[in-house]
Amino acid sequence: MSKFISIAWRNLWRNKRRTLITAASVFFGVFFSVMMTSMQKGSFENMISNMAKFYSGYIQIQESNFKETPSVNNSFVLSKKLTKAINSNEDITSSTKRIETFALASNEEKSYPSFLLGIEPDKENLKSGLSKYIDEGSFIENGSNDILVGSILAKNLNVGVGDSLILLGQGYHGVSAVGIYKINGLLDFPLPDLSKQVIYMDLANCQEFSSLPSSITSNVIMVNNTGKITEVMSYLQTYIGDKEVIYSWQDLMPEILNLVEGKESSGAMVKFLLFMIIGFGVWSTIMMMMNERQRELGVMIAIGFQKGKLLFMMLVESAFIGIIGVISGIIVSYPIFYYLFKNPIVLTGEMAETYESMGFEAKLAFSVSPEIFYNPAITIMIIFMIVSLYQIYYVARLNVVKSLKS
Repeated sequence: MSKFISIAWRNLWRNKRRTLITAASVFFGVFFSVMMTSMQKGSFENMISNMAKFYSGYIQIQESNFKETPSVNNSFVLSKKLTKAINSNEDITSSTKRIETFALASNEEKSYPSFLLGIEPDKENLKSGLSKYIDEGSFIENGSNDILVGSILAKNLNVGVGDSLILLGQGYHGVSAVGIYKINGLLDFPLPDLSKQVIYMDLANCQEFSSLPSSITSNVIMVNNTGKITEVMSYLQTYIGDKEVIYSWQDLMPEILNLVEGKESSGAMVKFLLFMIIGFGVWSTIMMMMNERQRELGVMIAIGFQKGKLLFMMLVESAFIGIIGVISGIIVSYPIFYYLFKNPIVLTGEMAETYESMGFEAKLAFSVSPEIFYNPAITIMIIFMIVSLYQIYYVARLNVVKSLKS
């Protein structure tokens, strides 16, 4: 068998141009498939990561009615048993308590609705790196009575660092929630919708504002690997009380999940067309190769070469071409997209404005998940196996006399 493999390898380079053209078609197919999948998956991962970091987390524990009716009335007290379970799980990278409510933010002249978040500043900063988005002023510390305001909201209210804001809302069981708070910093997020409405304050301060002395509306959890979300949720489920529910980011942001699934479906169609083009290109190359070698094949059969062994040798040749194209495509594409994974392309001009208007961060992110590279490789090798059926058909019906006369 090794002799036939050696002959098949030498046969490839008898016509270098034909071999390189066929391998190049496979190479470009792998490269463009990886590029499209990496960019698409990277954009989705970046979008989900941003939403998870700044808002929902990958996992969230809430009072059972809070999702349908987001009110401070639907709050709960995080038990010591559940807190211990969260802290002892190695897959959980951070966990922070939070109060989510709404308030009317006002200065002397203007008022705007705002999304008020009571946070544990040190833990929230660990989860989302919140402090790095401070545009002016400084971050708040645990126990602070000051607030952080989205930069666009502050601009709309015509206030800045050091100014005061009046917050008017509704506390627990209809109690009036009113307070005057000094602005300690302005936040400029990559997601413009957050900068338009968000206000952060220390959790204890927000509990006092909302008349919730020891309760929270949610506990936000981040994990080190999104593939561990289901496993972590199953682990925590045994510690969840009767009035509490645990959600994944898919449960909390179904519109994002629908967007991702829709885009993945359209991307799959484009890749299907790309692989069809590659398949027909390879098929035409193999047809040309078989016709060019018609006399050679006739001579080999005439001198006693068995058709089965001849067919095996030719299938090995095709496999070699596919392997050369696939491996070269992966070798070239991986360092390029790994670099882009580490250094996303920052968009500017009209393209950046378009992204921001849709609430997305203005950058092209890439992914280097293993399936991005091995899926095209497997697909193209399957295409080669299917196309190779033509070789079986051709050799099986080969007329030796006509071949010798060609």
